[in-house]
Amino acid sequence: MLPGDEVKELKAKLKQVKGEMKLAKRDPGLGDWRVFEKQATAIESKLARHKALEDEAKQIKADLRVTEKKQEELVAAAREKIDRDEARKVIVERLQRLLVQTYESYLRADQRACLAALENLYSKYAVTAEDIEKRRDAAGAKLKGFLGELGYV
Repeated sequence: MLPGDEVKELKAKLKQVKGEMKLAKRDPGLGDWRVFEKQATAIESKLARHKALEDEAKQIKADLRVTEKKQEELVAAAREKIDRDEARKVIVERLQRLLVQTYESYLRADQRACLAALENLYSKYAVTAEDIEKRRDAAGAKLKGFLGELGYV
């Protein structure tokens, strides 16, 4: 849908273009009237699309009002059918489901955060025993080399 100002501008431009088209038909020296006709057709198509969308929006709003009214009627009918204890039971069950869903969503979020933290720690500090032994052996060999240079071995 187009804004109201743009619709007004398009209507004014359409009126102007149609006037120029009529003048061009009478006086060929003003230009080719077919150019003005193409412009008018383009503007009319924009306005027609706008009108169609506007009508559709009105229909949707009307349908929404009808649906809301029907919902209100159904709620009123349900209130008449259900007694106070049943209503309390239904409300408590619904609130319990909502509470459990909320709790589970928080729990899942915390689980994901913990898992991400553990994965981060694992990626930083994951070392196999074989790697530790290799480093130990390399450091031992290096130390033995230093001690040999100093004459202790």
